[in-house]
Amino acid sequence: MYKITTQDRMLSNLVCEYEKVADPRLPACSRKSGHLLETCCTIMDLKGVGISKASSVYAYIQSASGVSQNYYPERLGKLYIINAPWGFSGVFSMVKRFLDPVTVNKIHVLSSGYEKELLAQIPKTNLPKQFGGACDCPGGCQFSDQGPWQDAQYTRTPAWANAKPQPAGNAAGSIRSTTGSVRSVRPGSVQGATM
Repeated sequence: MYKITTQDRMLSNLVCEYEKVADPRLPACSRKSGHLLETCCTIMDLKGVGISKASSVYAYIQSASGVSQNYYPERLGKLYIINAPWGFSGVFSMVKRFLDPVTVNKIHVLSSGYEKELLAQIPKTNLPKQFGGACDCPGGCQFSDQGPWQDAQYTRTPAWANAKPQPAGNAAGSIRSTTGSVRSVRPGSVQGATM
């Protein structure tokens, strides 16, 4: 798992992906579907990961789940861990003790034969072929950024992009939300995920 990257880089990527999910992906998907969509479904494929490498997987899942539950608690709809090696579920039960019960209920550990459960959640046209679906993006679905957020008919400029810059040295400001309420903001008062 860590032959080409590190856990910190993977977690940084996760944060970037969650930010993209919040805007522009979910808003564009909501516009296309005609109803509000607030969560996403993630698939983590452990094919080729033996039980001897499982400790690094557990550590990543624990850290990634922490990011999800602490910074993006309402974004994760389901996490499917597929092709889990023998014994993974048993050891994972120890990791679950450190996670919020709501998050634990969103995590589904599946060995082979996972296609039926995935297809119950994800339309076949959206599920990659390698997981039993029909989607076959050029270059591979894992590297694709195709979706309604790429279609101008479903995208909108995010509110933050239209914000007027504050003059330098402004010690405090205010933000007007789309609902019209005003929130006071002081520099350094916003907390976020740090990697």
